[in-house]
Amino acid sequence: MSVIVKNTTESIKYLIENAAKKAIFEGLLQSAELTPFAVEVPADRSHGDFAVNAAMVWSRVFRTNPRAIAEAIVSNLELEGTYIDRAEIAGPGFINLFLSDNYYADIVSDVIAKGADYGCSEIGKGKKIMVEFVSANPTGPMHVGNARGGALGDCIAAVLEKAGYDTFREFYINDAGNQIAKFGLSLDIRYKQLFDETVEMPEEAYHGQDIIDHAKNFAAIHGDKYLKVTEEERRDALVKFALPQNIEGLERDLKKYRIVYDNWFV
Repeated sequence: MSVIVKNTTESIKYLIENAAKKAIFEGLLQSAELTPFAVEVPADRSHGDFAVNAAMVWSRVFRTNPRAIAEAIVSNLELEGTYIDRAEIAGPGFINLFLSDNYYADIVSDVIAKGADYGCSEIGKGKKIMVEFVSANPTGPMHVGNARGGALGDCIAAVLEKAGYDTFREFYINDAGNQIAKFGLSLDIRYKQLFDETVEMPEEAYHGQDIIDHAKNFAAIHGDKYLKVTEEERRDALVKFALPQNIEGLERDLKKYRIVYDNWFV
């Protein structure tokens, strides 16, 4: 964030509080202690660049309706020398503020001056933080949901880096449990089907083309050798053959849109 944006938000709070104090001095509002209020960016920018709810918050403090409070504040706003071009009262008492062209011109100048360092801060102060994202099931190729998670995770990591954190990207490879057992089952059936078409594929198995391709590639190297071993040994060999290729595929696909991990954790 540009320092201009941050300073403008803070200056708005000062302008509103100062205007309220002047209104109290002039007798437009009764004497009271000013409580915190919000300065927000409206969803509809036709309502202003910033919206202030001070008059709504202070209705109990001043014991009068928010619209009257807003009118007293706006009439005492001192905007000269600020980035605020004008103020308008909306609805029951919201104060909408509109920025001048100078604000945007100075923002652009700030972006140009800072170059690649624009948006950097020291909020993180070098604290270590790990962002673990995507961590897709390694039993198959990446899908659109995984790809979306990659873009989101990498952007979050980049923002944290800009904020001064020592950021570490990690992909957790979940190579154990039910999905690996199902992976081994699926590879086993597809491998056996290459030599016996009567072998049926269970409904709960993985039916993707990638499983067939792995089985064919495995058979091209080992032939029917693994039909003569135990089911456990055969499935273990098939998983050890196919899983690294899937992981390499995930890494390769992620690199296509410039996502590189510091660690692939098993």
